[in-house]
Amino acid sequence: MKITLFFYLFFLTLFSYSQEINYPFGKITFNDLNFKAHQIDATANAVVLYESGDTKFKLKDRYVIVETTFYFKIKIFNKEGFKHGTFSIPIFNNKSNSEEVINIKGITHNNNNTNKTNLSLNNVYTEQVNNNWKSVKFTMPNLKEECIIEVSYTVATPFKFNLTGWKFQSDIPKLISQYKALIPGNFTYNRRLSGYLKLHTNSSTVKKHCFSVPGYAGDANCEEVIYNMKNISAFIEEDYMTSRENFISNIKFELAQTLWFDGTKKRYTTTWDAVDREFKSDKNIGIQLKKIKYFEDILPSEIKNIPDSLDRAKAVYTFIQNHFTWNEKYGIFKNARVKEAFENRTGNVSEINISLINALKTAGLDAELVLMSTRNNGAPTKLYPIISDFNYVLAKVNLGNKFYLLDATQKLNPFGLLPFKCLNSYGRAMDFENESYWIDIVPTKNNKSSLYASLILNEDGTIEGKLRKVSTGYNALNKRIDYQSKNEDEIADQFENNFTSLIVKDYTLENQKDINKPLIEVFDVKMQYDDANKIYLNPFFGGAFKENPFKQENRLYPVNFGYLRRYVLNFSIELPDNYKIESVPQSQIINLTAKGGSFDLKSRKHEDYKLTLFSNLTIAKDIFNNNEYDSLKKLFEKTINAQKTPIVIKKVSTN
Repeated sequence: MKITLFFYLFFLTLFSYSQEINYPFGKITFNDLNFKAHQIDATANAVVLYESGDTKFKLKDRYVIVETTFYFKIKIFNKEGFKHGTFSIPIFNNKSNSEEVINIKGITHNNNNTNKTNLSLNNVYTEQVNNNWKSVKFTMPNLKEECIIEVSYTVATPFKFNLTGWKFQSDIPKLISQYKALIPGNFTYNRRLSGYLKLHTNSSTVKKHCFSVPGYAGDANCEEVIYNMKNISAFIEEDYMTSRENFISNIKFELAQTLWFDGTKKRYTTTWDAVDREFKSDKNIGIQLKKIKYFEDILPSEIKNIPDSLDRAKAVYTFIQNHFTWNEKYGIFKNARVKEAFENRTGNVSEINISLINALKTAGLDAELVLMSTRNNGAPTKLYPIISDFNYVLAKVNLGNKFYLLDATQKLNPFGLLPFKCLNSYGRAMDFENESYWIDIVPTKNNKSSLYASLILNEDGTIEGKLRKVSTGYNALNKRIDYQSKNEDEIADQFENNFTSLIVKDYTLENQKDINKPLIEVFDVKMQYDDANKIYLNPFFGGAFKENPFKQENRLYPVNFGYLRRYVLNFSIELPDNYKIESVPQSQIINLTAKGGSFDLKSRKHEDYKLTLFSNLTIAKDIFNNNEYDSLKKLFEKTINAQKTPIVIKKVSTN
């Protein structure tokens, strides 16, 4: 989810730290020395007092080099903040060119600026990450509590497409963050501001005659842009979110066009029409989607002859799913060779799912390829095609007025149930006969965990009975993934270890490998207590959630569960004459607005011999906006408190 410019103002300026936004290196001010964490965030281990990036286009040996000078002034409050004294600078290279980091310098200021320790370049080293990326690393010296570090370096890149942009937000608060660039008119960039925080400065001015190249007549004007934010909150990651890149406040640049002094023009952005044409002839996508003839001889005739189209699609999916083993590679835009992959019975995401599309077409079904981005990769922009935004390929089969999205790389996923990583809002369906188009990725609704507990309390204070767990949808998938390398004894032991008084006498697991059916577990249990005069029994047997996943006072980005969820409990216990119920979890109903979810708990005593309890926690939306966060947090708080409340059973005299 990309947030447009000026979408939301997180908070008003807390205070005026300084009107000055250019700090000379090595100068520490009175405000720097006396700044305390509570002035912006009492929980902060460190704070960025000031940071800046300054980008200029320069000539080096008649080649255009983009140089960005970075400067950071950070105050570290405690030992937990020492990690912010370590820097890792990524640099890119290809076969012919490489970025470089120059002019590295750093100072650690201690003892109210009376003790300064300079960074030694002997402590700067380069680490090879892969064929195209290296990382220049160093740690500032003499880090102590309440120290201030200053770091400056310049990244020089020959890749004009790699205009760095700027991240205003990080995992520590910042007082001032500024990015400045002087961009020659020869280079046109698209710009995108993401996040929920508002720019304090958004300035654009023209500098006349600022860029020229020897050997070419004339010169170009430049656009000088300045963007800054002040009093920036730390970005806190929390459960149930997609990539932080979707929400962290930053500005990105994408090279759209270059216009050289000799009139040569080159466009880097494109249209979806052009992308469709390119993909149709691409050897890794379009050509591989024409291997239908190959699958005509491979797909069993009994599958092709299934009369019902949905049943036929399911059979094709199972055939491809069982044939392949995913090699854990994505390979979306390179090295896709369907025939070789099928013969080797292993392949990357593109090879497996393009094989699925071809096989579906062989079976007389309408199938298309879908480009998408996984949850940890961020959401692709819809403004214009940026193919690098996508990192995954799905199959789409159209059956009448309904369609199913499929991924055959996963052995445990039933038909139509995508891997959780693929639940990322939308994708681009590549219809090469007409035009590509956006489609929503809508997860299945039937994701339910049900616990049926039927127990008997004996006169000696022991409890015996059965626990039956039934899981469907993603709830079943998650358990199958957890259980695939365990036998029944190990699963029973895993469950038993969560309790001090419970013994699993017998355990059965049904439909573990029949992925199209609910996963059913039956525990034959016995509970015995050191003190049977007063028994504390949790009817939820651990509950669906151990603690509240929502801890922030305010969360500016959405809560994204990925899929709808439901957790149901049906509990009953029968009592002998020498025991009675002393207390039970309080009956309650909690509803979210707009039918977003609810928690329902009802208990009922059947005279003195039986207690029944029903509970239902429903998350009825997969995405909650940030203004719904507080009510969602309260729902979980009350649900977890109820699930932690035991049934109290007291022994009584029968005389």
